[in-house]
Amino acid sequence: MSRQQAIAAAQIGFPRYFKIAGHWINSYKVLLCVGLYVGILASAVVAQWAGLSPLRVGLGSLLCAIAGMAGARIYFLLTFAGRYFRTQSRSEIWNSESGGWSVMGGLLPMIPVSIVWAWAVDLPLVRYWDCMGAGILAGGFWIRLGCVFNGCCCGRETAAWCGVRLHDVRGVSKRRVPVQFLEMGWWLLGTMLFLELWPREFTAGSYALGVIGFYGIGRFWLEPLRENPDLLWGRVRLNQVVAVLLVIGAAIGLILV
Repeated sequence: MSRQQAIAAAQIGFPRYFKIAGHWINSYKVLLCVGLYVGILASAVVAQWAGLSPLRVGLGSLLCAIAGMAGARIYFLLTFAGRYFRTQSRSEIWNSESGGWSVMGGLLPMIPVSIVWAWAVDLPLVRYWDCMGAGILAGGFWIRLGCVFNGCCCGRETAAWCGVRLHDVRGVSKRRVPVQFLEMGWWLLGTMLFLELWPREFTAGSYALGVIGFYGIGRFWLEPLRENPDLLWGRVRLNQVVAVLLVIGAAIGLILV
């Protein structure tokens, strides 16, 4: 997107773009950075409570966040690969201005990165994952707030009492299911549950598995409320399928540990 296009997009009105130091910056990117910062700090704080090095856990969380962003983009591209090749828009594959991220895809690349980092700096891997679980919960709230400002991941139109007037990425404002706010509430609930349970001596890895399962349950419930879900073959809600797999995997893991 050129500067002229960015300014034109900003004319949709606040809050899709923030003007910072004379430059228009997409609100989602700003709050994504805030979410990553809060999440990394939360991981480091929990690591200190657990007797681990907050610096090592914080740096590892940063590396995982970077890997997660790449995975989120790749997941989106794989889901909509046909669209890019049919329209001969392969040059847009890494154009961050065109959007296209999925939190679901961010989890997978974080696993090998965290394993390598834990081995390199001598961190107990499973306890390190527990600390990152706290960071994911704390940062998720702010990242989803970026969706509210930007208009992505918005809910479908509704006339029900719970509807809230919200805009999408095109600036179209309708009375919608406030799915972004519901997910923010889910992240907050998860954070409070984590803090309530953290002092208890569960088996290492239980917190990380709990976070994965908790997110999967919330995503499965909220996915049908979205206006434009990621569909395969025109009808299969991909993110719901992945959410079910996350819940099943987390449940099996908790049983085993």
